[in-house]
Amino acid sequence: MKKMKNLFKIIYFLIVVMTMSGCDDFLTVVPQDSLVAENYYTSEANVRANTASLYGSVWWDFHSQFMWLAGDELAGDLYYTYDAEGQFYYNKVGAGNKFNNTGWEGLYRVVSFSNSIINDMPSSARENGVSEDVIQKALGEARYMRAVAYYFIAENWGEAPIIENATELITSGNVADIYVNKHTQSSLYRFMCEDLEFAAGILPKTDEEGRVTKWSALGMLAKVYVTRGAYEGNSEYFSLAKEYARQVIEDSNLALYDNFSTMFDVEANNCSESLFSIQCMVGNYGDGNSRNVNWSRGSRIADQTWGAGKGPTISLQELFEEHPNDARRKWTYMTYGDNYENMDKANGGYTYQFSYRDPEDLDTQVESTNGMLAHIKKYVIGKSADTGGQVGTNQDAGNNIYVQRLSDVYFLYAEASMGLSETTSDAAAVGYINKVLDTHGAGYNVSAPLTYIDLIKERRKEFAFEANSWYDIKRYYYRNNTAAIEYLNSMKRDQLYVFDYNSIDQEGLSTADKYVLENDRNSYIIGWETTDNGEWDGERVNNIVFNSSSMYISLPAEVTTKAPILLEGAVDYYSE
Repeated sequence: MKKMKNLFKIIYFLIVVMTMSGCDDFLTVVPQDSLVAENYYTSEANVRANTASLYGSVWWDFHSQFMWLAGDELAGDLYYTYDAEGQFYYNKVGAGNKFNNTGWEGLYRVVSFSNSIINDMPSSARENGVSEDVIQKALGEARYMRAVAYYFIAENWGEAPIIENATELITSGNVADIYVNKHTQSSLYRFMCEDLEFAAGILPKTDEEGRVTKWSALGMLAKVYVTRGAYEGNSEYFSLAKEYARQVIEDSNLALYDNFSTMFDVEANNCSESLFSIQCMVGNYGDGNSRNVNWSRGSRIADQTWGAGKGPTISLQELFEEHPNDARRKWTYMTYGDNYENMDKANGGYTYQFSYRDPEDLDTQVESTNGMLAHIKKYVIGKSADTGGQVGTNQDAGNNIYVQRLSDVYFLYAEASMGLSETTSDAAAVGYINKVLDTHGAGYNVSAPLTYIDLIKERRKEFAFEANSWYDIKRYYYRNNTAAIEYLNSMKRDQLYVFDYNSIDQEGLSTADKYVLENDRNSYIIGWETTDNGEWDGERVNNIVFNSSSMYISLPAEVTTKAPILLEGAVDYYSE
């Protein structure tokens, strides 16, 4: 990990050279001048430093907010209602949403970085005597990253341009050529599979910490083929996904991480569970994990904090409550009475209370309740003093962000085993899920026959706040549109806890019986009926409703204004 993060510092100047010129054109990347490329790709170390740029801050515009806004909030796991972020919770994300634009631009930035390596590196490196093995491995890393970026593009926006070589578009002399049609979602899946199959065939089985390997590519192939199979209704793709997942599980010698309580802390960076993680470090803005700031409840456990109003949704909490002894719950979200020795160490640890007042001045409210009576724990690691300096002041915590972990592959095996049916009794599939549950302390097992909705619910608990849930729901939608939309509309997004003012606790140490679950009377989206004297009467008009048009996010207005061709129909990328 240390070697990998030192590489990030070495390649910082490459980001300046390779990145887009502002956000003027999401399809273009300033091409490296041939002299610069020839002078830079002079050794294996330089090639490796260049591919290291694909693991860190190049993902920032995606992971800092859009990743969890779509993956967790839109999916109904994360409660937050403020402004443009709240539009994801309320299913009101429009073309003008600023995070919609940032997410799109950020993912195409990853595509551009990958394309620069794919197109500019090989010839220059060969001219400088770099071995073909090093060149091919670098290509494998870049094509893996490009495929991952396109996976998120396809699942969020559906149809989008496939760009392999923006340099050719720029140097054609025709500015209009820079903008191209959207390509069909099926074309995007095929393109991803080609990239990942190349990567799986060329990447090593082991590499230095943090680098993707053959197993990363095979695991991602399992995910793409399960998604593609559901989207296209092709059972052959499920068979491929099952075999790719089997290889990762049985042949890789990788092991599930056996301590869920520390899996999302710095000490677990690049553990055996990680197939691909965005590498985070304390440093400049954009270098680290911003979730510690975005999700932390308050100043008792964070040096910077914006998470007071965020929390696990009622429906997610009710799902965990079905198995009260599930040890994952405490490390997924915090609620009344939970104690964390690794946070607020200066005061002997942190114990979660719904409301906390300064013991020496009870008029001073230090922590207030939110509407969920709970706050997020996963990825929240505390203050700099609690972490040995692994939390900075630039939204830069040092705990990596999982994009793909081994447990996911275990679940994908079970999903692939189902194919297009609604259940599986495959003993290996059920056994793999139970191995994850046992290893991570769920305290219960599943049994055959395993239904698809059971699988979705188990995934929801295992991967809550890891930006997986929306994409799980999308696969559900591809399989059964009606059932997936009913599932989304059953999530009680319009409910929250409010204080019962007949039960005032002067010390602010309120227990659950001091709160009642009611419908959200303050939402700017939800309308409320009132009595004749203007008081709220408890009846609601719920406008948080999903339908088929909700399953894809609109293309950002900033992008379509500059490239109106994207408003035209999608075309096939492949001629056959």
